Amino acid sequence: PDPHTIGEQVPDAAVVVHPRLPGTEYPFGELCGVGVAFKLAWAICQMMGDGKKASPRMREFLKSAVGLTAIGTVADVVPLVDENRVIVRYGTHSLKEHPAIGLQALIRISELHDKEISSRDIAFGIAPRINAAGRLGQARLAVELLTTDNPDRAVQLAAYVDELNKNRRTVERRIVKEAKEQVEEHPEWENDPTLVLASHEWHPGVVGIVASRISEMFEKPTVLISLKDDGTGQGSARSFAGFDMYTGLAACRDTLLGCGGHRAAAGLQIDASRVEEFRVALANWARENFAPTEDDTALRVDAEVHLSEVTRRAVAELQHLGPFGEANPEPRFAARRVELTEPPKTMGEGDRHLALRVSQHRTKMRVVAFGRGEWAEEIAAVEGPVSISFAPQINSYRGFESVQLHLHDWRPPEESTSITEPTAAVAPAEPPF
Repeated sequence: PDPHTIGEQVPDAAVVVHPRLPGTEYPFGELCGVGVAFKLAWAICQMMGDGKKASPRMREFLKSAVGLTAIGTVADVVPLVDENRVIVRYGTHSLKEHPAIGLQALIRISELHDKEISSRDIAFGIAPRINAAGRLGQARLAVELLTTDNPDRAVQLAAYVDELNKNRRTVERRIVKEAKEQVEEHPEWENDPTLVLASHEWHPGVVGIVASRISEMFEKPTVLISLKDDGTGQGSARSFAGFDMYTGLAACRDTLLGCGGHRAAAGLQIDASRVEEFRVALANWARENFAPTEDDTALRVDAEVHLSEVTRRAVAELQHLGPFGEANPEPRFAARRVELTEPPKTMGEGDRHLALRVSQHRTKMRVVAFGRGEWAEEIAAVEGPVSISFAPQINSYRGFESVQLHLHDWRPPEESTSITEPTAAVAPAEPPF
């Protein structure tokens, strides 16, 4: 089950600290491990002070520690509500004002040192670099980076984990390509409600990320399995459209060596000789228990807007609703019939990302889609305007700020309808959101 819940058997220890400990009434049970550690450290600091407040020296420690706590909270994808929201709000400020030596080096190499750090920056800039060390079997280097007090060593380690992250992305791109080819080589899987893919060539530390990509690509719950030389396999599973992944795996437990996880993501161990049996069993269970509706798979937006309304002031107001993440997603908007002002471009290593320039009623904007470089060719083939779904961001570059749209999805003109043009192609006096 969910690793954030406490098991039936409480560990036999002198002290057990858990927000869901039976018999206690702690008001918020969604803290992740680093959140619990931070709250424990906070309590100890209070005890070392006057019992209510930490000493000035300990307060400085906590100000620095809350930044690291924010990173873990975002990376662990726990709901960003209640205490987690407060931790990340103060933590992102701490990463700017009170970073530990190692984090300072990591922030600089992530090119985040000259801007206000957001939960998105943690999720897509800082956390992947830390995680890359663990995914590629060198977690001790990440630990050393986060704990070193030597600035020169911090710079060296930050550069190394950055290189590891680049290697991880290279491995990820290869596995995505191979997984996609595996699906295309088996047209008989087209009607299966789930996908189970396996290979001896896939790194076990990366299959979870790729499972998410394949799940989105084929719009199916997906399991990717890394087969090992000892005849077993280690797999990662990712949900789609509300499918309860852990329950699905548990229903197929007879074909597995073990499994664990929660609704959205799970892991498993399997005998390599039983992969096909498991694929059939999971598909059969899904046919009987999973019937996604159009509502489950629909792309939801919060409002339809004209690009002229997406001003820096409006986007700045939206940021007050953050930090954004699990259970508190970024507001998502739609704009119909926007025109491309130049051909789509790809950017980044391996052409991973997409960049567009669009206009609507004389308002022009830059649009980016991270990890969606494959859309460039598809959009280039479209004649006429497209409709887009996006989250607006304020992009900072060399001290200059501008509004940038993060593209979530797009539709060709035949699926778009016109909307009334605004009375004036100027920003409204107040944000329309």
